Amino acid sequence: MISGKNFPKYFTAAYGAAACFAYLAGAFTSVEQIWHDRAFEFSARSGRTGDARLILVAVDDETVQKHGFPLPRKVHALALDALREHGVKTVVFDVLFFEKREGDAELAAATKRHGGVVHLFTAEPEMDGNPNGTTAKVSMAIPALAAAAQNLGSPIITHHLENDGHIRTFSLFNADVEDPVRGGGQPTASLAAVSLASLLGKTVSELNSEFGGPRPPDFVLNYRRPTEWLRHEKDDEAWLAAPPELRAKSAVKIIDSPYRTISMLDLLAGRLSAAQRKSLKGALAMIGSTTTGYYDHYPTPFTSHAPGAEYHLNVVDNILNGDFLRATSVLTVLLLVLFAALLPYVFTSFLPTATGAIAAAATLIAAAFGSISLMSSGLMLYPVAPGLTLLAGFLVLTVHRVLTEGAKRQLIQAKFGQFVSPEIVEELANNPERAKLGAQKREMTVFFLDIAHFTTISEKMSAEGLIEFLNRYLSALSLVILDRRGTIDKYIGDCIMAFWNAPLENSGHARDAVLSALECLKVIAQLNMTLDPGLPEIPAIRIGINTGHMAVGFTGTERKLAYTVIGDEVNLASRLEGANKFFHSNIIISSTTYEGSKDAIEVRYLGRARVVGKATPVPVYEPLSVKGGLDPQWAKALPVWDKGVQAFYRKSYPEALAAFEEFSKLMPKDGPGDLYLNLSRDYTALPPDDWDQVFNLTAK
Repeated sequence: MISGKNFPKYFTAAYGAAACFAYLAGAFTSVEQIWHDRAFEFSARSGRTGDARLILVAVDDETVQKHGFPLPRKVHALALDALREHGVKTVVFDVLFFEKREGDAELAAATKRHGGVVHLFTAEPEMDGNPNGTTAKVSMAIPALAAAAQNLGSPIITHHLENDGHIRTFSLFNADVEDPVRGGGQPTASLAAVSLASLLGKTVSELNSEFGGPRPPDFVLNYRRPTEWLRHEKDDEAWLAAPPELRAKSAVKIIDSPYRTISMLDLLAGRLSAAQRKSLKGALAMIGSTTTGYYDHYPTPFTSHAPGAEYHLNVVDNILNGDFLRATSVLTVLLLVLFAALLPYVFTSFLPTATGAIAAAATLIAAAFGSISLMSSGLMLYPVAPGLTLLAGFLVLTVHRVLTEGAKRQLIQAKFGQFVSPEIVEELANNPERAKLGAQKREMTVFFLDIAHFTTISEKMSAEGLIEFLNRYLSALSLVILDRRGTIDKYIGDCIMAFWNAPLENSGHARDAVLSALECLKVIAQLNMTLDPGLPEIPAIRIGINTGHMAVGFTGTERKLAYTVIGDEVNLASRLEGANKFFHSNIIISSTTYEGSKDAIEVRYLGRARVVGKATPVPVYEPLSVKGGLDPQWAKALPVWDKGVQAFYRKSYPEALAAFEEFSKLMPKDGPGDLYLNLSRDYTALPPDDWDQVFNLTAK
């Protein structure tokens, strides 16, 4: 039997072996994937946008509306000729031309005229094929296109598709399948590889020698950060010559993308801006679909649905600029896991518990920042497996030590006090039996707070400054919530999630949540006036609040508990936080929250919104102040706002326009006011035919 004295020693030995086995079995994969995506937000390695030599020619919604889907081959031929006239060096089709159709001859002729065109084929290993992996199921571009193309490449995306739908790695060649185009036992060349060969004037074999070999390695994709691309610049001749209704539509972004995006419809119509025409000369242009519902899309750290064409361009970009990442070897990670399993034994055996906790926390923070620093040097090292191994081992050995010293109550207070409110800690300490797994359903109010433009702020700060910045603001905002009897659920980066009416009952939970939100706005203003040198100002915060029935309780295991809330009503609160981006507001509450707090606050009605994931629209409101607390300017402006909104939803748009113009004079630079002013102006000029008076929000 193992004595209490020897337990840490034997536990460490067994635990180190188990942690290594867990890593090899993929137990840390899901968390590593999350870390991978979040690390790009902080790493200096990922701050750049796409290479200017790479262009996405988008088969977008407008193109499909005019020409249909799939586009006729003749339309692709016309686009190809237009790109040739603009001096595009390489044209890559992320479009499948595997079946004969009308217009094949025209497209083949245009392909030949250009001379630098890459078409697709697919080659996947047969499930019942040769054991050596050379038998493949091949789908080839139609013979006329294959003969006219400069090169053919395979997407080989499925080779890198992970279980959560993301693509985080790439290889230029797939050695599992012999290339059906080049033969001779050569690995299948990817679409990116043949595109690079064309753009750089190299042969595929030369690229294979440099980036392939007998077993082509997988590289870690260095994602490019999206930016907004406009249809036309306002001072461009093509824009000025276009009809007014087209100008109104064209002076907006077509897509958030790392790469300059040109609508195929504009290309065919000759409506390119001077900047667009200049960018095409000598470039690589990839033709791919971005039309709704008709393109393959994959999440990235910056967006939930990037077109597949952007993945291929990103691979080409990584090779062109030589800034792709290399993954750490499995052996290196295993050695780090073993080291991490040993550290808790050192911390808890030779240091007082509090000092050991500080040492463990410092090690975890150093591992996180060290990993991000290594990214900047081109090496992707995930600290997840070593970090979780250290954390779990430290917790186990700390609990063992404290229990053996008879300090069970002190342990509960020390550990749980970091994550939940003092009321929960006191209840757990006095009534340990209440810390049961499971949940109870009750009416509650849930609150999400997010710092506006946090990504932009964080990019300009060092890692140490960013932590100091977050601690300063999140600490102050959390105190507001706790003072109003709220429970902090969790911190998600710059986001605070909190809820009311659990674990202690609170009949005024909706009121307290909204009053907390209003107080948070005041706290931000006060903090911004007393900034420490070097810390940036927060331009705004966004808060979403919803009230409804949801499940609350402890989740996890008896060793690791979290007191949290889940349900559809929680998701709605999160979506309402994001809805502030559309309305340009600071706080949005649902109608149920409004009903529970209307006796204590002044609000304005914003309209009905259909958020992502919800089919039924919900009325939304913006709290302005506590009851009777409107400043004189708002006291004058609020009746004008109500008059404008009522007229707007009666479809009396000229009357609404007059009201919102008056409101704008009283409250200049008011986000929701500017939104309704612009809508009223547009609808006065051209009333909508089929608008159901619901704002459909497409972003979270």
